[in-house]
Amino acid sequence: MKITLIKSLSALTLTTALTVMSVPHVHAETVEVRGQISYGYSFTPTGVEQYTTGHYLLEITQQPSMPLMYSASSWRQYTDALSQVKVTLFDAQGNEIAVRQPLKVAELTQPTNTLYFDFGRMANYASWTLTGVSQEQFNSQLNLNLRGPNQSLFESTAEFPRFVSSPRYVNATLFSSVETAAGDDALYLSGSVTDINYLTQDSDADGILDDVDACPASDISTTVVVGANDTGVTNSVDSVGCSISDKVQACSADAQSKGAEVSCVSHLAKQLRKEGIISNSDHGALLRHL
Repeated sequence: MKITLIKSLSALTLTTALTVMSVPHVHAETVEVRGQISYGYSFTPTGVEQYTTGHYLLEITQQPSMPLMYSASSWRQYTDALSQVKVTLFDAQGNEIAVRQPLKVAELTQPTNTLYFDFGRMANYASWTLTGVSQEQFNSQLNLNLRGPNQSLFESTAEFPRFVSSPRYVNATLFSSVETAAGDDALYLSGSVTDINYLTQDSDADGILDDVDACPASDISTTVVVGANDTGVTNSVDSVGCSISDKVQACSADAQSKGAEVSCVSHLAKQLRKEGIISNSDHGALLRHL
């Protein structure tokens, strides 16, 4: 479960300025899966091509938000999961093999779009499913699975499950089928996974990647500036990507009066001082410059 701040500062209350709230969403990111081809084929209206050597690259682009549908102690299912999966195949000499790409979610109407994680005692499993109808009114389906033994695939499952970078004994299978006026165009792929990488950005340059940043557009000025006044207080960023300036601005944006703003910042400063993030003099400086 993603830890995040409400993005609109005007919607923040004192509580959300001091703490973060838990919502069942994750930020967009691309998961890059690389591996060796064991077997695969392309089935097109013009013929069949088989693959028994080479390697693959799967670029899994996820949606900006992913609501949690169902969960239990060892599994979770999310909806609105995928934006697209790009498939790139290479032969044994490293030459790219042209294949029909799965349709993107934007190209489908009424899509079924889910991500399922299972991290039980016997096995680790992740499955993306995207089905729907194309703009030409033809069926499209995509299913991508990663499966391995227990403790082989996930680095963490405490919040939103994170993959390990070098999985052990994990296999990927992909099946994509796109109907066309000329006939079915299908792609099947199976092979061991060698690497999994997250292609994410740090948009606000605060040291916290966007996919885990609770404040992805942080004010990262060197010191905390209140209005036109430089308080001289070091503008540190916390572990979830929110700076002190972000929190002070949240108080100011939500306050209905000057007194409410001062009260909010006072509570914030007290909490930061208690955590050892600012000093007693910093506490006073924040209030003096309001």
